Amino acid sequence: MVESISTNNNNHPNHTPKQDDINNEDITEPELPKQESIQRYQEVIYQFFFKGVKENYPETVFLDFKQLFISCEMTANLEVNKALLEIILHNDYQVFANTFKRSCYIVINNWYSQRNLNYITKLIKSIDNSKTQTNNSFSKLVNRQINWLVIFIKSDDYNQLKLFNEINSNAKRGYWSSRYASYLLVPQYLDHKNPIEQRKIAIDIANQLTEKFTFDLARYTVHYNSPVLKPEDTYNPTNIGNEVIDIIKKIESKQLWSNYNYQARIFVKQIKNLNYRDFKQSLKKYLLTYVHNHKSLAIVNTKISQKIDQLYIDYNESTITLDLILRTCRRLVELFTTEDSQEPSPLFILLTTQEEPLTLVSILIKIVLICKYVKAHLDVCIAKIIRYYENSPEQECKWFIKFLEIFNIVIAIYTQNIQYNLIKIAENQPDNPRVISSESYRVFPQLKGTDLRGTNLSGADLRNTKLRAADLRGANLSGANLSQADLSLAKLSGANLSGANLSGVKLITADMNSADLSSTNLSGADLRRTNLQQANLINASLNESNLLHADLQNADLNDANLSDASLQNAKLSRVNLSGANLNRADLRHTKLNHANFRGANLKQANLNKANLCQANLCQAKLNHSNLNHVNLDGANLTQAHLRGASLNYASLRKTNLSYAQLSHAQLSYGDLSGSELSYAQLRHVDLTNADLSQTNMMGTNLFGSNLHKANVQGAKFWYNAVLPDQIKPELEQRGAIFIVNG
Repeated sequence: MVESISTNNNNHPNHTPKQDDINNEDITEPELPKQESIQRYQEVIYQFFFKGVKENYPETVFLDFKQLFISCEMTANLEVNKALLEIILHNDYQVFANTFKRSCYIVINNWYSQRNLNYITKLIKSIDNSKTQTNNSFSKLVNRQINWLVIFIKSDDYNQLKLFNEINSNAKRGYWSSRYASYLLVPQYLDHKNPIEQRKIAIDIANQLTEKFTFDLARYTVHYNSPVLKPEDTYNPTNIGNEVIDIIKKIESKQLWSNYNYQARIFVKQIKNLNYRDFKQSLKKYLLTYVHNHKSLAIVNTKISQKIDQLYIDYNESTITLDLILRTCRRLVELFTTEDSQEPSPLFILLTTQEEPLTLVSILIKIVLICKYVKAHLDVCIAKIIRYYENSPEQECKWFIKFLEIFNIVIAIYTQNIQYNLIKIAENQPDNPRVISSESYRVFPQLKGTDLRGTNLSGADLRNTKLRAADLRGANLSGANLSQADLSLAKLSGANLSGANLSGVKLITADMNSADLSSTNLSGADLRRTNLQQANLINASLNESNLLHADLQNADLNDANLSDASLQNAKLSRVNLSGANLNRADLRHTKLNHANFRGANLKQANLNKANLCQANLCQAKLNHSNLNHVNLDGANLTQAHLRGASLNYASLRKTNLSYAQLSHAQLSYGDLSGSELSYAQLRHVDLTNADLSQTNMMGTNLFGSNLHKANVQGAKFWYNAVLPDQIKPELEQRGAIFIVNG
């Protein structure tokens, strides 16, 4: 570990002064640096960690962070040490806290994107343990730093930081408030005072949690209706059991979705050119329409009527504007949730404890439908109520948790891209679902996607666009910029994406059968379970892409770049990868039978347990690759480069390895029976317990190789093979055949 730390920079750790040598009791603090200097020192620290997360292992970055901020020790980087020292000398806690906070999010953001979640846990635990540190009476500035860390741990900033650990920690997953982390993250990414790294990771995780709940809910409704799977055997993302099915049926049977959307569209049209007073009167009527519970109707009408009338009375005669609508909707949200940004409002308590929560949820949804910009503020208000109750036992908060669950369900139905349908299953029942037993109908989810079939979007700028489940069959997207777009579950069969920028795009479970992706940039793309059969990926860039379980059968990836790509369990039968770059690619458990790898670069690739039966690997570069347990039966490896490769327990029956370079390879327990190894280079190869029966090893260079316990029955060697003279009689006794060449 010490070596890894010392290689982070060009400084010499042997000359690094000890902290106590600098910060003793007699130190005289210099004149406080100017603000510009402090910012410069902060930037030194930020750039140190930016560089660290890109170039070093997570363990190295973690140790650097711990040394600098927590252990109060010197790192190997003198410039960073000096920068932190100047910040501490500045004697301003807030400057230190801001520096510490942003540094945390720089490393956490990277670890989360690289799925090194255990290091987030280690970092939070390390910070938490720092509160037990004792002050060092010999170091004034170290004591100051320790005291500031303790203050930070008691702050709301630290509570926000811990949330990222709780989301991914098994230990915290059971605590009720962590199930609603998507709301708790909203204030973090909306607060412009927070570091950009904090806001980015907050919005990314919030979106991921929302999308996961949406799809888990849809999956549960499918499994619930399954004649094979029992409901208790399927994952239910809610906390209300099978009641979730009844709630969805209730919403759909009353056609609330279509009614609310239609009503919202009509309302928006009708209020154009109204003055603010008339707008407020129309708003009251709009909110109470379709509130079927008469008791709830009376409560809401009594509680909000006067408050709405008193809103922004100075604007009563003014024509309404978008800004005025937004401000009004924000105040309405606060009336129904929290008016003081701390405690739940009286109306919220009333409607969630004495009435059915669906009534309140419906009113909140109606507000969002006429002003979508208020949704973020609604999430913030809900987050504040969660914070208000988070330390209360779950048993005492069941009424609130039920509201949250129903709100999540309704949001998934009304604002996400899945449509729920009621399908009649009892033939002897009437067709009106409003008047029949809900048991006569089943819920079936269906993706809603934009229909863009055959559309010409050539060269369009579609960065960060949400096109989930869109129908883009036959569309022209050549040269388009779709970087960071979401095209999960999209239909792109036959689409033209040649030369397009799809870096970082989400194409999870998308259908790209026969699509043209030639010269397309797919670096860092998420292509899990994507259908890429017969796709044209010639010269495409797929470096660091995720192709887990993807189907690339019969695809053309000639000269494609797949370096560092993840292709675990992918189907690549009969794929053309000639000349492709698969350096360090992960191909474990991949189906590659009959694939063409002629001249491909597979250096340091992981092909453990892959199926390469009858694949063409002629002249392929497989140096130092992992081919343990691989199936290479009948494959063509003539002139292939396998120097230093690991082929332990590999199956190479009837494989052609003539003229192949296998020096320093590992082939213990490998099955090479019936293979062609003529003129191959097997210098210093481990063939312990390998099966070499019936192989042709004439002209093979076996200098320094280990044939201990190898099965050489019927194997053919030239008599003057590069083997020690004393081993030849032993091999002949074990059935080897030595032929005099020439």
